[in-house]
Amino acid sequence: MVVRHEAQAEFLQAVGQATRLRILEVLADGERCVCDIQMAVGEQQSNVSKHLAILRKSGILTARREGGRVIYRIRDGWIPEALRRLSDVVPRDFVWQ
Repeated sequence: MVVRHEAQAEFLQAVGQATRLRILEVLADGERCVCDIQMAVGEQQSNVSKHLAILRKSGILTARREGGRVIYRIRDGWIPEALRRLSDVVPRDFVWQ
């Protein structure tokens, strides 16, 4: 049981940042290159690359080279569904007090 909680905490830590959630939302529609992800989330490429590295290191994303580009995708199909459910649970106007 402790191992399960550790794994859940690591997952939540990896996705627990707004830019990473936006990246995952973009990738929920399918694989994308860094340049497409950067344009979709509206962040500097260096910042996007940093967040992609965190998501990849955590095992949430995989990457492959295609010519000079790196293409990212979500490793497991349950992840986009879990994030959609999170949107159902957490109200849009939620503010941590």
